[in-house]
Amino acid sequence: MIVPNDPYLPLSIDQQLLDALVNITSQRELESLAVSFVESITKLTNASTASIYLLCGELGHVSAKIVASNNPYEPAGAYISSLESRNELRECIDTQNSISVDLKNAQRTVYPILEKNNVTGLLVCEHVHKDLIQHDKIIMSLSSIYANQHSLLNYQQRDGLTGLYNRVALQNWLSKALKIDSAKDRRADAEIPVGCFAIFDIDYFKRINDSQGHLYGDEVLVIFAEIMRESFRYNDQLFRYGGEEFVAVLSETDLDTALTVLERFRTTISQHNFSRLNQVTVTIGVTEIVPRLDAGTLIEHADQALYYGKNHGRNQVNAYEWLKQGHILQSTSESPHNFKLF
Repeated sequence: MIVPNDPYLPLSIDQQLLDALVNITSQRELESLAVSFVESITKLTNASTASIYLLCGELGHVSAKIVASNNPYEPAGAYISSLESRNELRECIDTQNSISVDLKNAQRTVYPILEKNNVTGLLVCEHVHKDLIQHDKIIMSLSSIYANQHSLLNYQQRDGLTGLYNRVALQNWLSKALKIDSAKDRRADAEIPVGCFAIFDIDYFKRINDSQGHLYGDEVLVIFAEIMRESFRYNDQLFRYGGEEFVAVLSETDLDTALTVLERFRTTISQHNFSRLNQVTVTIGVTEIVPRLDAGTLIEHADQALYYGKNHGRNQVNAYEWLKQGHILQSTSESPHNFKLF
């Protein structure tokens, strides 16, 4: 709670704080929420830089993605793969308390981001003037507000059954990933793939529901989603597209590597021991993510590769580009689609 007569606070802090709260709570996307939080921390306190880490992985193998930062040495989008080697981060996670360490010309303080009494992220602030470190109450209060808003937005973008991202989250990702802001971007970068987009369809899933019941069908979906989480990297994004269909975005992955990863996943599913069933298999279609494509065309390409596999034996992985090069698929229009996910 912020005390009005706190000697450390300038007279105008109340209005600035209210403006920051309005800005943070008005965000409707996780990325913009994190950016707003960082801006508020540096504006309202004497922190020279601030970074937000989103934790990934399991205890003993914790990694983090920097989701927002104004620290030039910690750019947003970067990954930290070994938190255990940084004692202040590990101690903050273990104790759920803020931890400060002295640097050569500054001080770093790490604050836990708590959701449902679990540390899901970290706020890392650096102060150039170590003798002027103030505003801990503001930082911790804003961290709680950020955590509450993050939890709400995250819940809205998660599938209730599998816990993977839902179609709303997929739509948000598509609108950002395929956005080209200028004619220069169209000329320079529009043809360069930025990753791969794969659609998965569990084979004969209707038969599973009809023979074993919908509750068991739901169990298969939950197990399938869990195997997806174990099979892909923490910086890949996984979605439940609808029913028995799923989507994976393999970031910064070329087509050959994506095919290797997807083939390994297909084999894992086919060899997994699902109770009450002899075997569950999956058919997968994949295509390169090229920013010049609109969302409808991207999904159409992956769909064509998927349905080629569905029509030629199932339980296989096919790439749109390979089928196209082999003149197996018919030509499709590259004109923009009026595409909606709902």
